[in-house]
Amino acid sequence: MSRDFAFIQTSPGRAFVGWGPFEQLPFRRPGYPAFFITDFFLDEPRPWRHPAEWAEMPLHELATRFDSQVTPEVNWRPMPAERVAAAIHMAQQSIELGEFKKIVPVAFEYGQLATQASPWSYVLSRLALLPCGMWAYGFSIGEGGVAGATPEVLFRSHGRGYTTMALAGTRPVARSRELLQDPKELREHRLVVDDIVRRLAPFGNVEVGALGVMSLPGIAHLITPVFFMENGVEPMSFSDMVRRLHPTAALGFSPRNEAAERWLREFDRDVQRRSFGAPFGFEDDDHAQALVGIRNIEWNRDQVRIGSGAGVIAESDAALELEELRQKREQVKALFGLVGVEAWT
Repeated sequence: MSRDFAFIQTSPGRAFVGWGPFEQLPFRRPGYPAFFITDFFLDEPRPWRHPAEWAEMPLHELATRFDSQVTPEVNWRPMPAERVAAAIHMAQQSIELGEFKKIVPVAFEYGQLATQASPWSYVLSRLALLPCGMWAYGFSIGEGGVAGATPEVLFRSHGRGYTTMALAGTRPVARSRELLQDPKELREHRLVVDDIVRRLAPFGNVEVGALGVMSLPGIAHLITPVFFMENGVEPMSFSDMVRRLHPTAALGFSPRNEAAERWLREFDRDVQRRSFGAPFGFEDDDHAQALVGIRNIEWNRDQVRIGSGAGVIAESDAALELEELRQKREQVKALFGLVGVEAWT
């Protein structure tokens, strides 16, 4: 199967799938479903991609559309920890100057596919077995592709209501109970909750749920569900909701100001996060859904990378943040069953 395609999980084990060629537009055509695919900074002028054909199907059925079941092997290159630690230190210097309270730099681990066959069949078969709390998504356009299993939902529509979440604070799943007792993690999480409420409250009623712990394979996170009911005469568009919420303080910065965005854009000159952490969504006339594009693997031909982010606040410890970044990348490798071989240089 060589056609361009995109998919997004809509319920347990099922996904909406669209096949190309895609019509790319700055808006969604009324009456037609479309995918919302953009970059982290929302600079893409034509984020809507309308598929030529579409269907809803089980994820495992989508996997059968591909010929190969070869387990992908990857030669991984060690991530430059010193460079990431320096970025964390620079972020804390800006925090000390009062430019912002929290920011989330990202780092990537790069590799090279050692197998020649397309990894899609194997990757999609793994996504069909996702545990509760993770949402599959991805696309293959041209020679590049992304496949992910994110625990973070930016929003899902329910009539004129929306569910969203604050998801911040990380521990190995065996130590998940520590999250509810760690002042640093609780403060970082609260910044995310407050940011969401601040962004939505002027446009409707916001209800904040109870703080809890989301336990996933390998790692756990603090989670607070949030429900929003808009009260305007005209309903908010998909793009309105995206710009209200993205990036939340879980993957962006707090407070939202020019200094923080400038810091991330400057940092991005070397990192080039592209779509990592960006909203990945789907909308038709009845439903809207946007995921936060994390916990994924990207590839272009035989080059692959896995990204991860860690929230930096004044109390952050660089060694602990580096370990958190590693844990998140290892979770992705485990979810996709990626077989690692000797590191390459």
